[in-house]
This record gives sequence, structure tokens and C-alpha cells, in this order.
Amino acid sequence: MRLSTITVLLAILVGCNGSFKETSTEIDLAKLRPLLNAVQPLIAKGFGAPQISQIENDFRALAANEAKRSTFPVVYDGVETELGVLVRKEDVDTVEIRFLGTPKLIEKIQQTMRLVIE
Repeated sequence: MRLSTITVLLAILVGCNGSFKETSTEIDLAKLRPLLNAVQPLIAKGFGAPQISQIENDFRALAANEAKRSTFPVVYDGVETELGVLVRKEDVDTVEIRFLGTPKLIEKIQQTMRLVIE
């Protein structure tokens, strides 16, 4: 996935009239699983060990400066929705991870990211 694909994703988000929000961070590969494990309890259904493994495997399969987006049907706060996760390999052990979802879920993920990354 290249920059143009990321641009298209952002354009789609803008077209959703604010129903989705985004957050991202750049972390060392060693912090990827702890971050994903910390996000898991926020979501009632649809984001567990299989999805976490998929994201990690997707990252490992990427070449430098490539990205992979996955979309997971999830249940958050009693509502069925989608969680988009984009991982981009900056280099061998640097991950840019971007979450796309409902504003409330993304706010919780942002809080979780601050706790895990610091």
C-alpha cells in the first residue's frame, strides 16, 4: 500500500461526516503486541488473539515503507461497528500503526496508547 492508498482512506473518512475518527503512533516493534493486547479489552467482540496475530504477521511480511490495512467487524459499547488498523513498516523494527473507528472507541484507544507507550 502506498501513500496514494492512505490518501484515499483519509478521503473516505472525510466523506463519512465525522462518523469515524483516526489516531496513530510510531512505536518499536517490541511494543506492538503490548499495545494491541491493551486495546483488546476495550472491544467486546471481534478483536482478539487471531486479529492481533494477523496484524503482527502482516507487519512482518511488509517491506520497508509498505503498509497493510485490515478491517475488523467489532462490537464496541454494545454497537456493531468496524475497526480499521493500518500498519506501516518504517524500517525493520519501527511500526507506524493507525486505528480508524468510532470517535468514542478511538478516544479510548488514544488513552490506552499513551499508557502503553510512555
